[in-house]
Amino acid sequence: MNNPKYLIDTNIFLRFQSGQQYDKDCFPTQYQNFIKLLKEGTAVSIDKVKNELNDEIFCKDHEYCFKDSIDNEISDTYNTLRSKYPDYFNNYALESPDDADPYIITYAYHNNLCIVTQDEYQSTATRQSNINKYHIPNLCESLGGTCIDNKDKKENIETYTSGFGCICFTELIRIEKLME
Repeated sequence: MNNPKYLIDTNIFLRFQSGQQYDKDCFPTQYQNFIKLLKEGTAVSIDKVKNELNDEIFCKDHEYCFKDSIDNEISDTYNTLRSKYPDYFNNYALESPDDADPYIITYAYHNNLCIVTQDEYQSTATRQSNINKYHIPNLCESLGGTCIDNKDKKENIETYTSGFGCICFTELIRIEKLME
């Protein structure tokens, strides 16, 4: 089993469901290669994502990929990030206590992993409030991570090398050659 490099957000799993963006029947090669990353341990997720999914596909068949999001060391990291970004952790996270995002960010930051998400970076022009600046890609960038999405951060395509960051699924396909 490999050391994990990627932390998978809920929206990636959801997009593999029937009729969704990466429907596994339409993209069987990418789906099987994604499952291989999970089985090898190259890609993992956390229990909070499993709770959000609450499905019979990934939660049941791939339970091994969901790691505990909180332990003593990660709690220290959570508190550190909470003190750096009180608006996010004290407002947004408290308004949506079941939301996995703060735990995804904390787990990835603590373990130096790259988050794979379909959340889009919110440029200044598209931010509706201060809370929107804390989408996963925005907070990752604030924490020094490379961010790549299919919209505002296209210029970063092929710049992620390793460690903490945030990429979209199409960038994961490029990096891990999931098309083969």
